[in-house]
Amino acid sequence: MSSTPTPSKTDSTALKVTIVLGAAAAVITVVRAVLRILEIAPNRNVPVAAHFEIPATMPIGPGGSDVDVIADRVILSVSDMPPITLWSLILAEVFYAIAAVAVVLCLCLVIRNIIRGQAFSAGTVGLVGTATLVLGVGWILVWLFTTMGANGGASALAGEPGLNVNAQIDFTFVFALAAMGALTSAFQIGHKLQRDAEGLV
Repeated sequence: MSSTPTPSKTDSTALKVTIVLGAAAAVITVVRAVLRILEIAPNRNVPVAAHFEIPATMPIGPGGSDVDVIADRVILSVSDMPPITLWSLILAEVFYAIAAVAVVLCLCLVIRNIIRGQAFSAGTVGLVGTATLVLGVGWILVWLFTTMGANGGASALAGEPGLNVNAQIDFTFVFALAAMGALTSAFQIGHKLQRDAEGLV
């Protein structure tokens, strides 16, 4: 089995703490998703985030007077949404939780392999690649169902079909995906160099 030098005791401890923190983050994500689904499921006064770029007024002027503003992001309270909208909001939470837990699990296993001196093994490279793929697919699905839910919620509130909100891209996910892609490439290169070095021995 190919191997790399194992981390020092201090580094190993830090890596184990990272695993614990990752597991805690996964649990928090699942709990948050469950609470959100329980909030959505009754289909009564569901908070739905929507993005608009339309003129509006807000009582934020002197003495509470109205001031013209451009609404960017609002929280709508929507009831009696059609099933497709309701399920879109629920599936957005489900896929977010699944993707987050899967990515955390893969990265925790990567850290375990690093502790064991298997940083550039085929298994580690596969785990990093899987985490990158899951992150990308999860981001697309969450974005898709969140946008569908926002559009459906806005249309249900307005009482007319076809009312669209602006599709928003979370650049945090874009940055994370780019970072994971770079990490995957680095591990693939490390794996190749290690195999080449072993072939020369």
